[in-house]
Amino acid sequence: MREHLERWLTERKSLFVPPVALILIAGFWIGLQPQPLQVQDSRSARIQEQWRKLLPLRATLQDVGIEAQPQIFSPVDLPVAGASLIAWRPVGRGGEMQLEVDWQAVPALFSWLARCGMVATAFTLRPEKQALQLSLQLEAEDAP
Repeated sequence: MREHLERWLTERKSLFVPPVALILIAGFWIGLQPQPLQVQDSRSARIQEQWRKLLPLRATLQDVGIEAQPQIFSPVDLPVAGASLIAWRPVGRGGEMQLEVDWQAVPALFSWLARCGMVATAFTLRPEKQALQLSLQLEAEDAP
């Protein structure tokens, strides 16, 4: 028995290095891995925090959604200040609209058209005397 022990201890030391290194690497790897409960707790806390931020926004969005009902499109009755109708030529589910507008009224006009469900497929804007002349090619959003 003593001979086996002496032979084992006198063998080349290079045979012991790889298994010991693998054991050390495995130990470090296991030690560096996060515990599953800690990961779940941190995810859960982050999700709860995000929900706390989103719920007030959701309530605000629902309030705005009630006010933002689609409007009915009427080229004769423009609710935009600084815009007046020159001509309206209906074609199918849209038409061509010519307006005399102030520069500040242009964004409000496009916003109103979007609320009415109308899409401007083409437009031209050119100066005319004291105002701008805006020509719009309009189409209903749900038109084929």
